[in-house]
Amino acid sequence: MTITAVDHDRTWLNVEFSDGTRSRFLATWLRDNVGAGRHRKEGQRTFDINTLPAVTIAGAQHTAEAVTVSFEPEGVDECFDEEWFRRYGNADDHEIGVVPSPRLWGAELQGSLRFEDYPSLLDDTDRLRAWLTHVRDDGFGLLENVPTEEESIFDAVDLFGYVRETNYGRLFDVRVEDDPANLAFTNLRIGMHTDNPYRDPVPGLQLLHCLVNESDGGDNQLCDGFAVAARIRDDHPDAFELLTTQPVRFRFLEEGSADLQTRVPLIELDPMGEVKSIRYNSRSIQAFEMPSSTIADFYAAYRILGEALHDPAALIEFRLDPGQLMVFDNQRVLHGRTAYNQGHRHLQGCYADKDSLQSKIRTLEASP
Repeated sequence: MTITAVDHDRTWLNVEFSDGTRSRFLATWLRDNVGAGRHRKEGQRTFDINTLPAVTIAGAQHTAEAVTVSFEPEGVDECFDEEWFRRYGNADDHEIGVVPSPRLWGAELQGSLRFEDYPSLLDDTDRLRAWLTHVRDDGFGLLENVPTEEESIFDAVDLFGYVRETNYGRLFDVRVEDDPANLAFTNLRIGMHTDNPYRDPVPGLQLLHCLVNESDGGDNQLCDGFAVAARIRDDHPDAFELLTTQPVRFRFLEEGSADLQTRVPLIELDPMGEVKSIRYNSRSIQAFEMPSSTIADFYAAYRILGEALHDPAALIEFRLDPGQLMVFDNQRVLHGRTAYNQGHRHLQGCYADKDSLQSKIRTLEASP
């Protein structure tokens, strides 16, 4: 590794690596990341940017593996090694993100569905890491041999994080009720949807645990919303533009106790233009509020999305039997179920957040 130049105004450091690739590093950025400005190794920064003077590079000395940079006017020296430079150099040429890109899927996944053995995850950190990584990358995971006592779902959450409590409580029961306020508590078919689209933030993960299933139907269905969005982007770019830019309102009203609302696009993008969230729920979506010049085209786009989410080529279907559990990314994977006519069916569900699952994966990866 060599220094090719320090710019004439001493605000940029140019580095060439042994393979011939080059990177430029701003003096202010280098000074902002010196190790002496951290509480403990790789810890929290101990200063704000407004406390730094306008810095320049007074000099730079290099070996084959590292560069020592001197900053003015403070007289601070810092050594940056090649691995560190390579990690942050040429940011335009590689993906920048804290989570790997998702693996997109459709009905072709049906033949490879597998339930992981829950007790094995309690004692084998390698299997736990592999299963959690599958949940992160594919957007869902399946477990079996989970105890069928009520509230055992909380033990499954303990594998990676914490319950996200809502106005529904720490958990909710999915079973037929007399005069139910929610279609989930009937034996009717439920189309593909995401839960709680009226919240901000939406719960990132949902878990459903089967305690009893004597029904003649009620099979679960999942759909990868990110895969559907990718197809719409390719095949219907005008519709994709409307679905990602026109906000719609979702609402949950429970008189006297809750009035939850948000107004967002059905497909949300991150600053890099990648899909980060799907919100789709025909039960809680409200009347569209948009110009007359837009609404007809938006309805056409909305229909394209709805049909794509219910396309058999996009769905996987399976039955949850007692002791089986599924967890899925509620901002990516839509879920539904088939109808059933008779037989008792009782599932318990709860929510959790994705950041704790992602954190657990990283800590397991870092463990010796």
